Amino acid sequence: MQINHLLYKYTIAASLIVGAFTSCNKFVDVPLPSSQISGENAFADDQKANSSIRGIYASTAPAWSTNTMFQGGWSGYMGLYADELKFVSGDADKQSFLDNNLTSNSGAVSSFWATLYNLLYQTNVAIEKLQSAKGVTAATKASLTGEARFLRAFFFFYLVNGWGDVPMPLASDYQQNRLLPRTPADKVWAQIITDLTAAQQEAGEQYTAAGNRIRANKWAATALLARAQLYQKNWAEAEKQASAVIDSKLYSLDALNNVFLASSKEAILQFSNPGTNPYTMEAYFMIGNTTNPVYRCSSWLNQAFEPGDKRVSNWTLQVSNGDTAFYKYKTLASSGGSVKEALMILRLGEQYLIRAEARARQNKLAAAIADVDSIRSRAGLPLISDTQPNISQENLLKVINKERMTELFGELGHRWLDVKRTGQADALYSVRKSNWRPEAILLPIPFNEMQRNPNLTQNKGYE
Repeated sequence: MQINHLLYKYTIAASLIVGAFTSCNKFVDVPLPSSQISGENAFADDQKANSSIRGIYASTAPAWSTNTMFQGGWSGYMGLYADELKFVSGDADKQSFLDNNLTSNSGAVSSFWATLYNLLYQTNVAIEKLQSAKGVTAATKASLTGEARFLRAFFFFYLVNGWGDVPMPLASDYQQNRLLPRTPADKVWAQIITDLTAAQQEAGEQYTAAGNRIRANKWAATALLARAQLYQKNWAEAEKQASAVIDSKLYSLDALNNVFLASSKEAILQFSNPGTNPYTMEAYFMIGNTTNPVYRCSSWLNQAFEPGDKRVSNWTLQVSNGDTAFYKYKTLASSGGSVKEALMILRLGEQYLIRAEARARQNKLAAAIADVDSIRSRAGLPLISDTQPNISQENLLKVINKERMTELFGELGHRWLDVKRTGQADALYSVRKSNWRPEAILLPIPFNEMQRNPNLTQNKGYE
C-alpha cells in the first residue's frame, strides 16, 4: 500500500505546497513548516508545531485534480456511485462510478486511498513528535495532539466506510506499515471513537485560526463522534453527542444562501481554500461552468424535493444545454467571485438530522419531530408537527431519510454513506441501477496497492 513511499512523497508534497503559494498571500495564519513534518525542527516550539499541524490541512488539497479527495473527488464520484448525481462528459472513470462497475485499476479509487494514507502518515508523525517535543508547552501539546487525533479519526472514517476492513497504521514506521494486513472494520470504528473521545478532552473549545472555523476543536470532535455513533447504531450516544453540539449555542442554522460561506454561522468545521481563492476547488471541479456543469442532479434527487422546497432555488440552478437539468449550486462560484466560501466538513444541519434519527430509533418521536421540523422550517416546508403529529416511527424514519438526501446532497458522499449504513443499497439500487451487484457496497482495493503489499486481500467481487 502507499505507506511504503510516504516519507519520500511527503517531502515532495511539502515542497510543492510551499512553492505553490509563495506568489500569493499565505494559505494559513502561521507559516508552513520549512522542512518536512518528520523533521525534529518542525516541532521545536509552539509556533512550529502549530504550523506543522496546519500543514496537514494544506495537504488535503495537494494538487489541482478532479480525482483529489477533498477537491470534489469524493463528493462527485460518490454522488455518482449513489443515486444523487449524474455527469455530462465522456469520462470512463466517472461512468464506472455511475454504473457501479469499478475495477481495481480505477484512477479515482487509487487517488482516494493514496490521499487518505498519505494524510494518516503525516498525522501519525505529528502525534509522535508532539509527545516527545521538548520545546512545546504542555497546553499547546495537548490541544494539537487532540486536533491530530481528530484528523486521524476523520481519515479513518472515510477509509472504513469506503473499503470496510483496512490497514490501520497508528505509528509512523513506514517499513512496518507498508506490510500491514487489513484490520477488521469493527476495530477501526473502535479506534475512531477512541480518538474522537480523546480529542474532545484535548483539542479545546476555541478555534485557533483567527475567526475562521478551519481548524478542528472540541466541537468538531463532538460532531464527528455523533456521526460515528449514529453509524454504529449507538442511538443514545449519538443523541448525546449531537445534543452537546446543538446545546452549546455556538452554532445556529444559517439562511440557506449563507450556509456555505466561510462566515457561515452553521459551520462547525470547514477546510480552507488554497491561496487567496474565494471559491472552493470542489466547486471548480464539480461545477466547471454554469452553462455546462460537470455534475447534475439525478432524477431521483429532483423527485425527492417537495413542492415549495427553498433548497431547490437556493442550492441548485437549472441549466438547458442539450437537456434541461438542475445541478448542485450550494457554493456560488467555481472561479473568481468576491464572496469567500469554504469546503464544508461538519455543520449544524447534519447534527439536527443525526439527533432526529437517533431519537426516532429510540421511539422518542415528539423530540425527533422537533428536530426534523427545524430543518424543514428553514426549507419553507410544512412542519411534521402540524401535518402528521401522530406519525409512526417507521414513517418518521422515512421522512428523516428523505430530509438527509435533500439537505446533505453533494456533500462528501453523505447519500452513499446513508444508503450503505441503513442497509438499503440492494433494494434501492437493484431498481435504480441497471448494473448493481451486492459486492459494490465496498470499493475495490487499488491494484497497485495489492502489488506492493502481499498481505492485502481484495474485496469480494473484485478478485
